[in-house]
Parts: sequence; C-alpha cells; structure tokens
Amino acid sequence: MSPPLTRRAFHRMTLCGAALIGSHALWRQARAGEVADVPWTDNDPHLSGNFLPVLREVDARDLPVISGKIPADLRGVYMRNGPNPEFKPIGYTYPLDGDGMIHAVYIQDGKARYRNRFVKTESLMVERRAGRAVFGSFTHPGPVDPSLFLPGEVPSRIKNGAFVNIIQHGGRLIALNEATTSYEISAELDTLGLWTAGGSEPLRLGAHNRRHPRTGDLYALEYSWRTPTVKFHRINSSGLLMNTRSVELPMPTMIHDFVLTEHYLVLIAGPAVFDVQAAKAGQSMLQWRPDIGMRIALLPLDGGAPNWIEGEPFFVFHFANGFERGQQIVVDYVQHDKFALTHGPTPTFKRMTIDPAQRSFKVAGFSNEVTEFPRVNHLREALPTRFVYMPTLTSSLNEANPPTAVFNTVLKLDTETGRYTRHDFGNHIVGEAAFVPKPGGGQEDNGYLVAFTYDPERQASNLVLLDAGRIEEPPVAVIEMPQRVPQGLHGNWISSS
Repeated sequence: MSPPLTRRAFHRMTLCGAALIGSHALWRQARAGEVADVPWTDNDPHLSGNFLPVLREVDARDLPVISGKIPADLRGVYMRNGPNPEFKPIGYTYPLDGDGMIHAVYIQDGKARYRNRFVKTESLMVERRAGRAVFGSFTHPGPVDPSLFLPGEVPSRIKNGAFVNIIQHGGRLIALNEATTSYEISAELDTLGLWTAGGSEPLRLGAHNRRHPRTGDLYALEYSWRTPTVKFHRINSSGLLMNTRSVELPMPTMIHDFVLTEHYLVLIAGPAVFDVQAAKAGQSMLQWRPDIGMRIALLPLDGGAPNWIEGEPFFVFHFANGFERGQQIVVDYVQHDKFALTHGPTPTFKRMTIDPAQRSFKVAGFSNEVTEFPRVNHLREALPTRFVYMPTLTSSLNEANPPTAVFNTVLKLDTETGRYTRHDFGNHIVGEAAFVPKPGGGQEDNGYLVAFTYDPERQASNLVLLDAGRIEEPPVAVIEMPQRVPQGLHGNWISSS
C-alpha cells in the first residue's frame, strides 16, 4: 500500500497537473497550427525579432521551390540546432542558454520536406512539469528546488538544453550542448536519450568536436566550470569511447572550440574563466582575466607530452580549420580581442601560424569585416584547406543596430590569394552556411552551401542552396519554409549516400 501524500507533495502534484493541462492545451493548439511562436515576449534583442522562439512542431512535404531547382542527385538532410526556450527565461545570455530546437530539411529526388522538434532534455522535462522556467542563466545560475526533479534525475543549477550543434558519428545523431551531456536523436528528430558512446554513463562533450580524416575517430572536448582540467575523448568510427586524456589550465576556462590536425590536438585557451565568487557577488560567472594570458597546448595524438606556448590574450569561439604545413601548424579562426557576450570588439577572421620548435606563433589578418561561424569543406577537416565560408553584415540590411550574430551576406575567402567573393542577400538575414559535397567529390569547393535565411518584411524563412564554387551567382535553389525558422547556431549536412 502506498503511503499517504504529504500536503507539500499534494500541492506540488496539483500545480504540476494544472501546468501540464495548460501546456498540453498549448501544444495541441501548436500542432493544429493555431500557435506558432511562444506565448510570451521579452525585451532582450536575442529573444525578439527572428530570435523569438517557435513553439509549433511541424511536418511538411513537397516544399515550394520558389527559385532555381533542387539538384536531382542531391540526397540527404540539413539539420540545424539552436537556442529556443519554451518558457520565458528567468535569466538569458545569448548564445549560452535555451532549449534545443532542431530544424531539418530532407532532400531527395529533387524534392524537400521539413520537420522540427524540441530536444527533450531532462532540463526541459523538469520545466514542462513545473509549467515555467526554473533554471537561471549559464552566466548567472540560481538555486533550483530539488523537489522538481524526479527520482533518477540529477538536480542541477545549470540547464542542459542540447541546443548548440547536431552531428552524426558512428551512425548516431547527437545533439550537443556546451561541455555537458549530449542527447541521441533519431533521423526523424525524436529524442532517444542521453548518449553514452558505448559506456555505462553519459559522456560529456563540447559543442564542437572534430573528426580525424584518416582514422574516422572523433575527438571531443570536455571542460568544466568547477575545475581547471580539460579532457579530450577519442571516440572511434563506430561511436565507442576509446580513451581520454587531460591537461590542466590555471583556472576553470570556457573553451568553445579547438583544432585537430593530422598529428596534433591544438588547444587555444583565452582567459575567459569561471569565477564562482563573482557569481555569488551578482556578477557574471564568466570573467575575462587578461593577466592570465593566452595558453596554447599542442598535444601529439600519439600520446606524447603537451608542448605549451604562451602569448598575448584573445578569445576564439570558432575555428574554421587547422592543418600542418611542413613543420608548422596553420590555424584559421575568428578572433575576438577579448571575451564579450554582447557588444565586444568586432570579431574578424585571422590566420595563426604556430612554430612548435620555437614555441611561438604569429597572427595575420585578411580583412576587417565583421564575421563569425566560419566553415570549410568538412570532408577536408584537419587537412590543408584553401576556402573558408562565413557570414558578414553589409549596409544592405535595413535594420538599425541589429543584435550580435545578425548577418546578411555570405563570404568565400580564398586564403591563398586573400580574395573574397560574396553573396549579398540584401534585406534578408542569413545564418551559418554549412558545406554540402556534390556527389562524386572533386575539388575542394565542388559542392553547395546551405543556410536558412529570414525576410524581416514577410517574417518568413527560406532554405537557400548556393554553388560553393561560384557563390556570387543566383542561388541554385530557394526553398520556402512552412514556418519561420528562428536564428540558430550550428548545423550540418548529413548525406544519404
């Protein structure tokens, strides 16, 4: 016989039940097409406009191709993840907070279909049961009532939204957060559960993880806000964890991305550090400490000791690629002169050349155009690459003082000549452009670029395919989306061949 309910437990069940009834009604309306956006507003520029989250989960076939033509031999799916908080946040710091929402466009036989789904993380399930947001921001975490968690769930102050990226490895689709547990997703975007990489416990992964071009092994990053230890996991091509190695930094440090070459892991750690005492004083838990300096570790893949290099500090969110050229290591990346989440110095594209023997590096720039989210042909990751694709902002966007991470033009940089070509979308916003190899391979730029665009006047979204070899030409295809696709973060093309 079950024990009687306490007054607190009964009250909690009543509140959760009411919230669930309201939430279920709202979800039913969303599925019926009556509700598209979340039923709340916020003055944060990264929670309004095209950053406003969507609630509706849609399935749509035979999407209209309003310009050009989908290549008949193109088969696969473009999946893109992004922060999409379902409930109005208690605190919000872009791009470190949110709920994962994956938008997928499946292409086959010259046709396209669309599907989007929330990543049903444990954190989202906690909030759905509560009927409200319960977690603070990543930079300003707050206490969370332990009674909101069910038996078997791990109480946490920081939300895992699994919203930053989605990759395929070892036949699995994995939705990634920022250096925490990740979630396995089905091909139709159902959440299957925490990913363990063949082990007994969920594996903690960074938002960006890199695949070795020769072995197919995935090298994954794990850092923590609690300790200065950074871990690198090697996961074989079947998706099984093989080994883990660690390096120590002066303080717990945020490291969003790293570099892989044929023979090295390259850790470039700017001094964006976690300071719990600052958080207790009401400041951001993430602090910029330039007195610590820049720390670069070259970790030989054969297990040799790391080679440490120090230098003047800057911060990197995203690397385009890294590769070896003779005895040197070349790293292409976007440089922020310091860590800032809102209105920091303009990020620009740079090339770092590292001399391991001299334990030194030098940096050269290509232009002063604002940019982020650089991508290369992913089939050549860790190998020498010539072309980098990235968005920028031009005066043809008719929006005064747009929020950070808003772009309207795609650039193609030839790193050998320094020449840029571009596709300016005018008064349309464009996100990160992922590379889509053409069937049969060939030259490095023999493929397409795929990205979501947004028309502020129509408040509508498209998926655009550009020819990666000639991005300045009209799009190969423009596919109309059945609903607005909010600004997101990272996505990838997953081939069906």
